[in-house]
Amino acid sequence: MLFSSLTPGSVNRALKQTSSLGQNFAFATKQLYGWGTRVTLLQILGGSTGRQIEALETSEGLEFITISTSQATRTCTTCLDAATGQMTELVGLSDPIDPAAATQYVQTAIQALQSAMPPKALAICGSLPSGLDPAHIAQIVSSRIPEKTLLFVDSAKHILPTLQTGHVNVFKVNSDEILDIAQTIDRDFDTAAADKVVRAAKAVGKLLEIDVVAVTDGPATAYLVERRQDKQWAFSVPDLLADREYYLDGSSIDGNGEFGKLVLNPLGAGDTCSAVMLNSILDGMSATDAFALGLSAASASCLVPMPNCVFDRAVMKRIRERVLVTEI
Repeated sequence: MLFSSLTPGSVNRALKQTSSLGQNFAFATKQLYGWGTRVTLLQILGGSTGRQIEALETSEGLEFITISTSQATRTCTTCLDAATGQMTELVGLSDPIDPAAATQYVQTAIQALQSAMPPKALAICGSLPSGLDPAHIAQIVSSRIPEKTLLFVDSAKHILPTLQTGHVNVFKVNSDEILDIAQTIDRDFDTAAADKVVRAAKAVGKLLEIDVVAVTDGPATAYLVERRQDKQWAFSVPDLLADREYYLDGSSIDGNGEFGKLVLNPLGAGDTCSAVMLNSILDGMSATDAFALGLSAASASCLVPMPNCVFDRAVMKRIRERVLVTEI
């Protein structure tokens, strides 16, 4: 929902509202599909909300496999305040999924990974629902054929068992998450160092044998560490608000300029970054260039207040021209 201003403790009437896919993996699937990639979403859904999600996915033309659970899938209401640019999320309750659904989910994933034509990539996105244990995901990951399926992980909560398998090719998280993981696996990690974020990315990549670790931090500097090449890169993203008119000039997507220069919508930006980065890597692009393009796509999506995870590729290209990539 988009509000001209949002006041707690009072009646707030929206200027605009949309209903869209809300799971991290659904956002990523939507972007990959829009990029021309054939992608299948493996999901666990239940109740009337689960049926609504499937209807939305069908309308988007997405390919999916649904494992049913008895309890309804949770909903989330996002409130964007045009006056301040702040975003508030109201997340509903999430009941544990059925044990049988968890078992079927794992079996379905393993069957696909070990089929005669396994997918080129397996993307694990978002947090795990209650009832789907980290051990389940680690089991799925360990079943893949490394030479045939690249493993991309964009998740931080309860993901350590998956990372410890040593099978992860690309790990993308935000700066707070990489610091938490670094401290978990290395009790002596120095959190006071000025370059603590890139140090954390290097430590996680080395100790958990991850080929590429990409770290985002909203509009601040992003980092990428390539373990095998022993190289680190810094990515400076341009100020979207300062040059908003330039980026949106002639854009086919409405940036809702009538609300002023404060309206940025970061919801789904991380998923957009992951999807574009993964697709670009599969197309043969280097991890460094792929991450830079992913950051540019994520930034372009922030310029569209509604709906989420939508961006103009021309805007993405303009932003990419101003993303500064530096080896450090």
